[in-house]
Amino acid sequence: MSWSVGAVPRRTARKLAVVVLSGGLAAFVLAGCYVNVSAGPLQHRTRSYSVTGPVQALVVDAHVGGVRVTGGGSARISVTEHISFRHTVPVTTHRAAAGTLTLDSNCPAGETCAVAYDITVPRPLTVRVSDAVGTIRLSSLSGQVTAHTDAGDVDLASMSGPINITGMAGSILGQNVSSSSASLHVTAGTINATFSAAPATLLATATAGSVTLRVPGGVPYAVDASASVGSTQVSVIRSDASPHAITAWTTTGSVTIEPAP
Repeated sequence: MSWSVGAVPRRTARKLAVVVLSGGLAAFVLAGCYVNVSAGPLQHRTRSYSVTGPVQALVVDAHVGGVRVTGGGSARISVTEHISFRHTVPVTTHRAAAGTLTLDSNCPAGETCAVAYDITVPRPLTVRVSDAVGTIRLSSLSGQVTAHTDAGDVDLASMSGPINITGMAGSILGQNVSSSSASLHVTAGTINATFSAAPATLLATATAGSVTLRVPGGVPYAVDASASVGSTQVSVIRSDASPHAITAWTTTGSVTIEPAP
């Protein structure tokens, strides 16, 4: 099944422009179209809907706008789209097929727009989020989670399932993470994550930026930490025979691994 709003052709240009949006959608770097920011007032719309049925995975393909996914106790998936535009309403679609619900949005060519998502899902749901420009916020999820943003932060809270988080420019921040398997990578930015349970496997890497990991104390860890240009500080108990392995490195920056407070 498929739904759409404002049928317009998919954008064809790939240019970058800085766009300042008001009314709760701060500043965005708009990817994918030529922009005339003075061409009319910015308009806002909100669209909400629910999806029920046998859905095992959520896929969000966002372009400009933040994405928030929160785990809840209901079997229903609830979605609110916060849409901002100047002339033509951007296309937003949601479709369910083969157990996967896919959300997508596109700005019309030559126009300013943003689509932000606020989504509530069952906690065990598998979640995959891709965002070109915007902050991704993930919380209270116990299923497998994969997230990537080209420009923006990724915020993690109360995550307990396997996580694979990547970012090109921005920070990866984590609080109360209890995932047994976690992979965090940022090209330009920082990683700062606190774990409430000792992970079996934790990989945290940065090309340019600092890596700070806080894990439960009193537990030995097999640690491999390095910084090509920068400092490395490890204050947790170390044992090569530990079943808890931490690999953390940065090309330029600092690496800190310490007991969680």
